[in-house]
Amino acid sequence: MKKTLSEKITKIISYNLQFIKRDSLICQIIYFITNNPYYKGVFILGVGTASAQLIGILSVPIITRLYDPSDFGVLAVYSSILAIVGIGATFSYQTAFSLTKNEVERSSLLSLCILILISTTIGLILIFFIGKTYLYTIFNLRSIEEYSIFLIIGFFGMGLYSILNEWAIRERDYKRITYTKINQGIAGSLSKIILGILSYGATGLIIGHILFQIAGIGTFVDAMLKKDKEILKFRNLQNIVEIAKKFNRFPLFTFPAMVVNTIALQIPPIMLLNIYNSQIVGYFALAQMLLILPESVIASAISQAYIGEASKMIRDESRNLRLFYLQTMKKLIMIALPLIGIPTLFAPYILPIILGSEWVEAGWYCWPLSLMVITEFIVSPPSLLSQYGFNHWKLVYDVFRAAGVISGFLICQLYKTPVIITLMVYSVIMTFFYIIMVFVVLKAIENFTTTFSKDTA
Repeated sequence: MKKTLSEKITKIISYNLQFIKRDSLICQIIYFITNNPYYKGVFILGVGTASAQLIGILSVPIITRLYDPSDFGVLAVYSSILAIVGIGATFSYQTAFSLTKNEVERSSLLSLCILILISTTIGLILIFFIGKTYLYTIFNLRSIEEYSIFLIIGFFGMGLYSILNEWAIRERDYKRITYTKINQGIAGSLSKIILGILSYGATGLIIGHILFQIAGIGTFVDAMLKKDKEILKFRNLQNIVEIAKKFNRFPLFTFPAMVVNTIALQIPPIMLLNIYNSQIVGYFALAQMLLILPESVIASAISQAYIGEASKMIRDESRNLRLFYLQTMKKLIMIALPLIGIPTLFAPYILPIILGSEWVEAGWYCWPLSLMVITEFIVSPPSLLSQYGFNHWKLVYDVFRAAGVISGFLICQLYKTPVIITLMVYSVIMTFFYIIMVFVVLKAIENFTTTFSKDTA
């Protein structure tokens, strides 16, 4: 019988486990994931995402020689704006697919998401048509005004892919999702290289970014036609209204939280463009992308493994949650310092050799940003307030973090600080909030475990 992708990956990992120290964090994570059907699926998704990112990273030395830093700066600002406005594509309704109980609900939810996506896309077109010049002027984003049409295309494409991807997750079609992730990496990288050779400048990078986001839509639609035709039937208005009411907590609570969180993470390129120029933004974007690569590949697996173990401890009413949380971070410190810290020290000397001499500035930017990235690598994977029922704490935290980041940039703009100082201020603010998150999670664990004692008493 032909082996599935999951079985092949599991066999390869199991073979190599014998060469890894038995009590190492990596061994524990891989053993847990490969012996749990749900987390094995999540791991396969992670493999697809990591493969797409690896393809992108391997193409970076070519792409950096075809485009200027200012082109990368334009792409960074474009992708940040798209990430922020893109959250409103369906008001987070697509994340409710996993909660649907039957074909009628799935079909009704799909109809609702498509209708919202079309409506928000039309709304975005009207906003750009009526107030484009005013918006770009007030936010000092005139340098990307000519790329407005790509924002609209990217908005719709990203929204549609997100809807179909959530449907595939609901169907546990991890293999197909993995293929789309790999296709995204190939499509995005190849298009950027080809358009770079043709001297398309920032437009080439933006088109490549759009293709990276939407590649795979056809694969999902084909799967629907073969496996789940019923979901493609457009439901009547009553069904759509009922499903909108049933899952109204997603636009009311999940959506605002995602907006605030995304603003905190995506605002730096926009603020840097306001203070400096697109070339500086390009250096920053590349430095940040290279620094967060280890986290994006490893953190997802660690996070899922932690969720699984912590969930079991919660069910067993274990009082060792606090110790487990602190031990996990301690092990992450041992991984983060050599994995991120050592390459960062040599970044100013290595990057010009790998990426080209004009990127030496990006290497220097890695130094101040590394403090934030190392702290994020240590804190983020196990710091999940939702596990303990304190989602509202996370929203408050995100609001303060976003306000802190924006305030930091505004102060730097007021005092006209050099870019290295501005990046250090940003890194320190983010590091401060990650440390605050540790204390918040410890308090949540304390409150949560206290309920065990009360129930026992």
